[in-house]
Amino acid sequence: MPQTRSAKAILSHQERTATEHRDKDLHAAVVSKVTPVNDRIKTFRFDIKNKNGFNFLGGQWLDVFVPGIEKAGGFTITSAPRDALPQADPEHKPYFELAIQKSPDNPPAAWLWQPVDQIQGKEINVRVGGSFVFPPPSQDAKRIKRAVFIAGGVGINPIMSMLSYINHTYPNLEVRLLYSTKVPSRETNPSEVLFLPEILDLFRIPRTESTRDRVELFFTGTWDGSEMGTDNEAPINPLMALTLPNMDSDTEVPVLAWTHRVDESALSSAVGSQKQAQSSVFYVCGPPDMTDEIVKLLKEQENVKPERVFCEKWW
Repeated sequence: MPQTRSAKAILSHQERTATEHRDKDLHAAVVSKVTPVNDRIKTFRFDIKNKNGFNFLGGQWLDVFVPGIEKAGGFTITSAPRDALPQADPEHKPYFELAIQKSPDNPPAAWLWQPVDQIQGKEINVRVGGSFVFPPPSQDAKRIKRAVFIAGGVGINPIMSMLSYINHTYPNLEVRLLYSTKVPSRETNPSEVLFLPEILDLFRIPRTESTRDRVELFFTGTWDGSEMGTDNEAPINPLMALTLPNMDSDTEVPVLAWTHRVDESALSSAVGSQKQAQSSVFYVCGPPDMTDEIVKLLKEQENVKPERVFCEKWW
């Protein structure tokens, strides 16, 4: 039976985020680099025209105004906040990066998915917005000892910016990432899974002298269940075709890979003991159905305080 799109799903980015905080200032930037990840996703780097760059928080998105299209698209910043600012290195030019999924029905995304030679060097305007950020304004950052991130598909985008910020600013924070993603093809490599090489680099020891960080990868296909298998049928095993980089236990954090969705058992393990949960914050980002389910399961965990669970949905 065909699925119908919810009323919220067909709203524009600006309509969906009308109640969210956004800055007043527009910033000009130019398309400087486009990198295909797989047949569904490309990453884009934009050089900021103002040499002083601009400020944003890890997890925030941008209103993106492209030439010839009145309404802005909404895309989450995937790069670190410090990348958008001047640095001691005189060769550094302030920039930001976005990861954008192929969306022919989304005019700003379709504009960016044109052939590279048609957009290279073209100018866009952006405005910072959003409240899904780390550290959470409602919590005392000094009391946060652990951060647990659960991402589905391109829901990894805001979390990548947060992870980069944490890596630079909170080196002693324990971080746990549960990342559910579709393997693009039967014959693939880690670079075709959005941000997998960068995630592995961010978690390399020594991030701290003593770390309990962990990455868990859940390769399950799409969240509509079409590739999940039935009770009597094992799910497709994409790891048969995926070769992860060699892990040296002396220099790498644990990386676990599963061929099932993020379930209650995985969440319970990530939440940890009562003491761990009380010093943790939880971030969830992914498709609406996944996000709603994970948030519900988290809040049902005995030791998790609902005010420590934060979420953002991508549509």
